[in-house]
This record gives sequence, C-alpha cells and structure tokens, in this order.
Amino acid sequence: MSNSKKINIVMFNMSAYAEWESGIENRNRHVLKQLLGSERVGKILAVDYLPHTFKRALRVYREDRLAKPAGEVVFKSFFSRAVKISKKLTVYSSVWPKISAKKFYDELGRLLVKLKFGQFIIWSYYPLTVDYFWRLNRLGQKPVLKVFDAVDNWSEHPAYLKFKKKLLNNYQRIDAEADVIFAVNGELKNLFSHQEKFFLVPNGADLAHYQKEYTIINRDIGEIKPPIIGYVGTIQERFDADLLSFLAQNNQEKSFVLVGPVWQKAIREKLAGLANVYFLGRKSYDEVPMYLKQFAACIIPHQIDAFTKSNDPMKIYEYLACGKAVVSTQGTDLEDLKPFVYSSGDWQQFNQHLNDALKEDSDLLREQRLAAIQNHSWQKRVERMWEVIEQKLNKIPNPNI
Repeated sequence: MSNSKKINIVMFNMSAYAEWESGIENRNRHVLKQLLGSERVGKILAVDYLPHTFKRALRVYREDRLAKPAGEVVFKSFFSRAVKISKKLTVYSSVWPKISAKKFYDELGRLLVKLKFGQFIIWSYYPLTVDYFWRLNRLGQKPVLKVFDAVDNWSEHPAYLKFKKKLLNNYQRIDAEADVIFAVNGELKNLFSHQEKFFLVPNGADLAHYQKEYTIINRDIGEIKPPIIGYVGTIQERFDADLLSFLAQNNQEKSFVLVGPVWQKAIREKLAGLANVYFLGRKSYDEVPMYLKQFAACIIPHQIDAFTKSNDPMKIYEYLACGKAVVSTQGTDLEDLKPFVYSSGDWQQFNQHLNDALKEDSDLLREQRLAAIQNHSWQKRVERMWEVIEQKLNKIPNPNI
C-alpha cells in the first residue's frame, strides 16, 4: 500500500457527536480527534450512537434530527441527517436502526456514494449491533479493513444487563468478523478467541490540555478548606459511596470534592449528611484541569466487579498528567505507572494509602509523574493503532487506498 494514499473511515460511535459538543469526553472522542489531525486520514463519516431503544430513538430525533446543526447539512430525510462539520468530518444521525435495519444500511450506503467515499475502513466502538460488518458489502460499499475498539465489557455494564445475551453473541461475531481488535484492558482478551487479532492499547491523556497553565478561579471550590481530596467523573453505579463515606468519616480534617454529574440519586443521599463531602456538579472539559490543580490528592473509589475489571480508567492518566498522587481501588498494568498509583484492596488500606500519598508527596514525585505520563498521550496511542492498521493493510493485495 502506498503511504501517499489517504484512508477513509466509517466510524460507529459509542456517543452522539452532540454529547461530545456538550462536554462529554471518552476514548472514542479522543481517538477521533487524533484521526482528524492525521495526514493519513482522508474523510471520516462518524455514525452517531445508534438508538437501541425507542426512548433513545426519540432522543436522537429530538436532539440530532431537529436541533440546529453544528455544520452544513449535506443529507436529510424524515428520520436522518448528515452534517458536514469540517472538510474531513461528516456526522450522520438516524432513527432508522430502531425501525428498520435494512432501511438504515440502505440509506447509509447511499450516503457513502454521495460523499464519494470509495473504499474505506470500518472502525467501531459500538457492540450493541455488529451488522455493519457485513451489510455495507452491498452497493459496492465493502470495507477493506474492519476494526473494533473494545472499551470495557458492555455485557457486564449495569445499564446494558438486559442486553447481556445479545452483547455476548455480538462479541463472538466481532471475534469472527473483525480484522483488528483493540482493547483498553487485558481482561477483554477473554471475550475473543482469535488472539492474533487482539492488540492491547490502553487509554491515555491529552497532555497539552492538562498541562497548560490555568488561572485558578475561586468559585465553588474556592472556599473549601484544604487539603482537598478530589474525584472527577460521573457519579454512577461503579462509584463506591460506602467507601467514600468511610474515608470522609475517618478524615474529617480533609475535604472530599466530587466533580461531575450525579446519575445515582442514592449516592448523593448516602453522603448528604457528611459535612466534608462536596458535590460540585458537572464541569466543562476546559474547566477540569483547573479543579484538578487544586486537589492535594486524587482518588478513584470504584467498586470492583466484573465490569470494572474490564475498565482502564482515563482518570488515572489525567490525574497523573497534572502531576497528582493517585489512590485507587483499580491499579494499572502499565509497569512504568505502577510506582505512581497507590492501589488499594480494602477500605483500611485505601485510607492508609491516602494518608501516605499526602505525606510522601513532593516536588520530585510530581516531576517523576509528569515524566512518566509523557509516554501515555493519545497521540502515542493512536500512533500504535496506525502501526497495526498499516501492517494489516500492507498484506491486502491492491487495496486501492
């Protein structure tokens, strides 16, 4: 394959583009950003998170189909819309998948012809359906390579337990159909039998974003008494409220600050009576580093179960990108980062590690954390992905891309 040829990508997202625009960040978003900045990429058609329930379909119709577009509308039907965001990126949203898979893929195929995509790679984050691996073969829309990026084990995700059987079947189909399977965590290897397709590519951090100089704005966090022990992320099922309650009660001289939306009302209620626990709500991606820089230490008090064992928390990388000590119920398999993550197996150990982290912290340790995280940027992660993809493409006779 000639390196002068650009590669087009049809990407099936784990989020809607509108959600990313509202401030939600995840692996899919970061990888997409890197791909858009790559000279090796021609065009990307990003297919918004496909509706798998009528409630989600209604949301897609209301937020993506009816809302003011973020760019130029290049295609529109009663149930779908394609918006050109930039020269490289077009975003396609549709309600059709919940109504008729055939009509959805027929429409998607026509859109690819309209956009003059020619040959392309499928790159998916979405395991709730995997029909895209074969349905796009029609109308001459045959992918030259099929990539799946496994972000956690969705079959163990609390929100998808009613789809568990379907997801497990789909992982088997991914195992059979995909040419390349990336994964955030080695545990995910157990979902797939074709180990020669499996490539471990952990999460990373946007170093430029987290290591800029930020002016400290004394808003909601400004009057909170230090030392501040902080958590950034969605407060949902995986968050161990009982552990945080234990920590707060045993460290009343410390302030525990939770930055992020609360999806589980019961967690807020459980912690409401603790005077040293503060819920600051969702903050924009631009604001997050400012908050992190005011934390004395960062924590990841996640429950350990079948789902979290398949995770690779982005928080670890983002906390370290700010030079912060990390205390977590989830450790890291990355040898160069292990010295900088206090991994805790029980509440007492977590509490001890938290106090050790505060006592041991120093300018030297902060410099060492910042040096270690340099090897874990999103740029380096996507460079690794490209190495694998190009090796595969080079084995394809006359891929014509």
